[in-house]
Amino acid sequence: MADRWFDGTFYKRELTVNYLDCNTEKKVFLHYIQGIFSEIAGDESQANGHTHEFLVNSGRVFLITRMSFRFLRTPKCNETLIFTTWFRKTEGRFFLRDCDVRSPKGELIASASGTWALIDPAEHKVIEPSALRTGYSEFSELKADSPDCKKIVPEVPLTLLGYRSVYYTDLDLNYHVNNAAYSRVATDFLPPEYQSCEVEDFLINFNKETRLDETLEIRGGVTEHGYIIQGFCDNVLHFACEFVFRKQ
Repeated sequence: MADRWFDGTFYKRELTVNYLDCNTEKKVFLHYIQGIFSEIAGDESQANGHTHEFLVNSGRVFLITRMSFRFLRTPKCNETLIFTTWFRKTEGRFFLRDCDVRSPKGELIASASGTWALIDPAEHKVIEPSALRTGYSEFSELKADSPDCKKIVPEVPLTLLGYRSVYYTDLDLNYHVNNAAYSRVATDFLPPEYQSCEVEDFLINFNKETRLDETLEIRGGVTEHGYIIQGFCDNVLHFACEFVFRKQ
């Protein structure tokens, strides 16, 4: 497709932010940017012949375990964005993939990092990265300007905010909640005074898959620079995320 291409070094995707991708302030939803970061990884995989069907039939799928984002500013409705992605390295059993988001003129708008694991979907076991290296673009030492994908641990127990049932439209091709849906849920559970705040950094951990017949217990609490949201099922942590808001 004309809006997706490999420039000889990196895989890229160009798109325009639509009305439905934006909040009441005409600024892009966090879950939209997160979703594109995941999709462009799939774009590169598919361009190299590793479609979702191919991976499943081969007994392996990619699952993301952690993500981090840094926004120099929040993209707006009708703005054109160019996403660039690359594998940075492997670390233990994980692939580290980075991404940056720029304007057509080259202005850096946002950066992202993610840790991905290759999983046997039947056995739910991690497969060594060496099992799927052929066909991917060269690893680059370039590091995105995003925070490290750290483990999110609140300093104090969080307050119960409510419950969120898993709906059919939350699911992806792997029959569990899509990673971008978690940030949408988390944003919905932020106290109203935080929902329109500018996000500077966002970190998220995916601890356990969530399925259609489950209900997330959402807990949250204020931090020094933002807010932490956690989602539990039967007292087992399924996801955690941390919002760091830009100082006004």
